Amino acid sequence: MKKVVLALAAFAASILSTGAMAQAYVGGSVGQGHSDSNCSGVATCDKNGTSYKVFAGYGFDHGVSIEGGYMYFGKAKASDFSGVALDSEAGGPNIGVALNVPVGTSGFGLGARAGIVSLKTKVTGSVVGFGSASEYDTKTQGYYGVGASYSFTKNVRMDLGVDFSKAEFGGQKSDLRMGNVGMTYTF
Repeated sequence: MKKVVLALAAFAASILSTGAMAQAYVGGSVGQGHSDSNCSGVATCDKNGTSYKVFAGYGFDHGVSIEGGYMYFGKAKASDFSGVALDSEAGGPNIGVALNVPVGTSGFGLGARAGIVSLKTKVTGSVVGFGSASEYDTKTQGYYGVGASYSFTKNVRMDLGVDFSKAEFGGQKSDLRMGNVGMTYTF
């Protein structure tokens, strides 16, 4: 993972040294997250939950940006008829590179992003009448995403995207996905 951080830092330094026209931006999105958690042996299982992300970035020529923010992939829930429930959720700060390229002059664009996220996976167990307890595990993971956008004005853009990563808790890994819609404002 240190190699990924060094590669991102080298890439950022090379872009910053070019003297390119840069623009700052902020954005956020909300949607649905999904976990491929194992739900065998439980009465009810919901692997989908509300996801969101907020981000700020610095864009350079040719649609290349450096950005950071916070990603939350949502909460998965499982329970049985005896009153035992288990919830798991994952989210954390991220940093990476993004590429947003316009498609002609129509206002539409395509994008991709990749980087690292310090993903905190929290698992909460509860038993009706006895209370609940939580444990968490934080791991640095890679993430990547693809998307499309439409620019309403020079400064306001609507985004539609899908991001992917992996959660890890107690040695068990789970693939994560979030599909979000949001807005980006460029200064």
